[in-house]
Amino acid sequence: MAYRVSGVDVHKRMLAVVVAEVDGEGEYKFERRKFGSTPDQLHLLAQWLIQLEVEEVVMESTAQYWKPVWAALERYWKTGAPTARRRQ
Repeated sequence: MAYRVSGVDVHKRMLAVVVAEVDGEGEYKFERRKFGSTPDQLHLLAQWLIQLEVEEVVMESTAQYWKPVWAALERYWKTGAPTARRRQ
């Protein structure tokens, strides 16, 4: 069974996002996209991650630019919450 995780590099006006899919045998597949930092773009990011059935999201950011990204995504990936695909 594949496990999908996303890494988000947060900048002031741009997010660099990669989704890694790991299968049971240690094989990896990667998908990369860039998103803006506007509310509409954050919504598109959340929908893309949900569509790919990402189970975990991690972020890297200097400064406070991570806050709106966290606010847009946290409801889908809270600890102990159902996975994102069940919360659509």
